[in-house]
Amino acid sequence: MKFKGTITLTIAFIGIVLYYFLIDVPTAEQKKEDKIRSEKVLLFEPGDVDTFSIIKNKISITLKRSSTSEWQMTAPVNAKGDTAAASTYLSFLNNLSFTRVVDDSPKDLSIFGLNTPTLKISFSMKNGGTQGIRVGDDHPMGSKIYLARSDENTVLSATVARNNLDRSVYDLRDKTILSFETSKVTKLECTRDEKTLVLEKVEASWKLSEEKNSAKGSENEISNFLNSIRAARIKEFVEEHPEQLASYGLDNPKLILKVISAKASDPLTLLIGKKGENGFYAKILSGKNVFIIEQSLFNTLNNSRLVDFADKSLVNFSDDEVARLNLRMDDEAIHLIRDEKDLQKWTIEKPVNAQASTATVNSLLFDLKDTRIVEFVKTFVTNPEPFGFDPPEKKLTLTYKDGKTWSLILGNQTSSGEHYFARRTGEEVVFTLKRSSMETIFRSLNDLKDKTLLEFNKDEVRQIKILKPEQTFVLKKFEKEWNLTLPEKLDAVPDFIANDILWTLNSLEFESALSTDPGDIITGLGQPRLAVELLDKKDRVLAHMMVGGAVVKSPDLYYIQTTSNPTIYTVNKRILSEIPGNINKFKVQSKSE
Repeated sequence: MKFKGTITLTIAFIGIVLYYFLIDVPTAEQKKEDKIRSEKVLLFEPGDVDTFSIIKNKISITLKRSSTSEWQMTAPVNAKGDTAAASTYLSFLNNLSFTRVVDDSPKDLSIFGLNTPTLKISFSMKNGGTQGIRVGDDHPMGSKIYLARSDENTVLSATVARNNLDRSVYDLRDKTILSFETSKVTKLECTRDEKTLVLEKVEASWKLSEEKNSAKGSENEISNFLNSIRAARIKEFVEEHPEQLASYGLDNPKLILKVISAKASDPLTLLIGKKGENGFYAKILSGKNVFIIEQSLFNTLNNSRLVDFADKSLVNFSDDEVARLNLRMDDEAIHLIRDEKDLQKWTIEKPVNAQASTATVNSLLFDLKDTRIVEFVKTFVTNPEPFGFDPPEKKLTLTYKDGKTWSLILGNQTSSGEHYFARRTGEEVVFTLKRSSMETIFRSLNDLKDKTLLEFNKDEVRQIKILKPEQTFVLKKFEKEWNLTLPEKLDAVPDFIANDILWTLNSLEFESALSTDPGDIITGLGQPRLAVELLDKKDRVLAHMMVGGAVVKSPDLYYIQTTSNPTIYTVNKRILSEIPGNINKFKVQSKSE
């Protein structure tokens, strides 16, 4: 019995819950929605409106829908409507509610200012129906206004200000000056003071020109410029059908702007004339009406210089495209050529024939691409001497695989000494570059040389011999394990000890190369302080080097020689401490201890 009672209660509870969610809640929501609708001044959907008019003192401002989202003003002038303003206005009226019914059958509408209202709003719907409201006097209690629907005399009061119901021709008229898509613009011409600044898109990049000046344009700067023009709005409409343009200075414009877009038959042309009290008079060449633009737009167009749009990246290229690199500085010319088969290999052709340091050349090219122009100084140079370009102090030339070249020339340093005056291929523009940046690019011959002393494949090494005057150490690799065999036997020496030795030798670079051998007495190579020999599994020598004595005038440098090259070099003394020379170095770290 208790079980049956529980089931009954559960069913009853489920029923109550279902009733609440399926009937009670929807009913409450419906009642809430019905209440909102009943308090609306006008019941309509903004998308169903075909035409709406605002009538003030018998003057009508009328807009007719020309498409789903666009409006055309038909009175008092024929002009494109402001789509956003029209949509916002209709949405506002759609949400307008009254607070109470003041009088449902008034005997005298003049009491409320509704017999001859100074403001009326009317709609024509797509289905042919009409709606509207009359706007009367302000409520004596303030913050309210009297209203009446067009088709009845019931007086309503609504909490709304008159200016929220009113709109001017300017409010509802399209105020766009030039309509275009920034991404589709291919050319822009701005003429002022008889000089024309041209921004032209050639394939994927922008080219700048003004008189004899030219430069590469910045995509970002030009896009920002076009967007500022596109966003500009008419400040005031002056005259729809002027009989003459001279009084506005538009017969001989102060400034002419042309915007040319892809596939457009004619350019958009803006003429700017005299300055009036509220801004500059202007008109579109293909239009008739005269309007006023903001001072800020005129300043943007009039004050823009070629250098404002110039690309501040020094040069763009793909590393693999570069075939040759030439540097000239301090009356020294360095020519480097890239191996056609091995793109990671560079050779110095001039002033000596030598292997170049791949890491250094790659670093140079990276720094070159990463360099940014600090400031554009002058757009055209008639006399290059003050900047130090005749002749230049330094010059860099890239030759690409397709045979094309690009050059950078550096002139004098600026008065602060922190920058160089510079110029690049095909441009008259003078700009400044950081001296510190140039120092990482214009490398010396010594810096560009491959200074690696030993070349070997560390995976082939099976034996490391370290010879010092007082003792010899021999490390042998058995399968994957390194063992010390001399001066005493130590099994399973940690891998990192042998790996550190091999890494040190593989990355060992000389500081300088001697043109002649000064002899064993000076170099100490007859009785070296340190010798290292690497052998493979067949006991063939892979690499061998000897470190002699210190350089007398440079005690931090020691003489060094390899068996693969008779040249004697100098190397930093740290090599002596990086190669283990004490049995304890192996004993302490050995697993057998």
